[in-house]
Amino acid sequence: MLCLLAVILTYWQHRAHGGGQQSLPEQVAQRLMQPLQSTVASVFNWSYGLFVSLTHARELTEENRRLRDENARLEAEKLDLHQYFLENKELRDKLGFVIAGEVKGVPARVIGRSSTAGGPKITIESVGSRELEVGNMVRTQQGLVGRVISAQKSRGDVLLLSHSDHAVAATVYPSGDQGMVYAMAPGPAGEMLLQMEKLRGEANIRVGDVVVTSNLSGIYPPGIRIGTVIRVQTAPASSRAFRAIIKPAADLKNITYVLVVRSAK
Repeated sequence: MLCLLAVILTYWQHRAHGGGQQSLPEQVAQRLMQPLQSTVASVFNWSYGLFVSLTHARELTEENRRLRDENARLEAEKLDLHQYFLENKELRDKLGFVIAGEVKGVPARVIGRSSTAGGPKITIESVGSRELEVGNMVRTQQGLVGRVISAQKSRGDVLLLSHSDHAVAATVYPSGDQGMVYAMAPGPAGEMLLQMEKLRGEANIRVGDVVVTSNLSGIYPPGIRIGTVIRVQTAPASSRAFRAIIKPAADLKNITYVLVVRSAK
């Protein structure tokens, strides 16, 4: 019976294929097996995917960790770049002439302040770790700040104009009168002022005149702005001598960045 059935089905199949068609038993069998075939294929694909995932789980975990580390590094670099941008912007605001290349020197940031018997001092650190030297002139875009009195590599202590140990030979413009500029004791509001003495009775100084370093100074180059005359009064020692009260050009109480000019002696 089975052999007879096989012969019949085979003959049926060959005859249908000769006409370019499928036999009826083949069509029935295909329709019955298609759902099972789809199920088996889906199960196989899912099993294979699970096997691949389990096999590569360690590699995927390592890759994920590497990507997280890379993302963290990029975020850190982004923060550093933002910090550099802010620092550069502040440098441009405080020391615009340095960026423009009008004055050669080493930019430095103020990292400390201290009070002594003679007045305040500041500690600075050069940008880019460039070495500082004793005697270097320190200034801002507005004017003279003081000089480096001690240095250790990129750090140095600065004696300010407002310190009692500081003195500088100066010239008044437009009159051309000369004298020595010293610190004054801070006023009731803590205002830092300077005084210019050794001005004889013939001196022609007025409020608003500009005071700059003179060519007689052995410390600073000439022409560096010191401040502006705000008062002129008779000196206590003699009615024939005058004293000019000067407001510093640089804001000595609120310094954040300075320029260290290494050519100063």
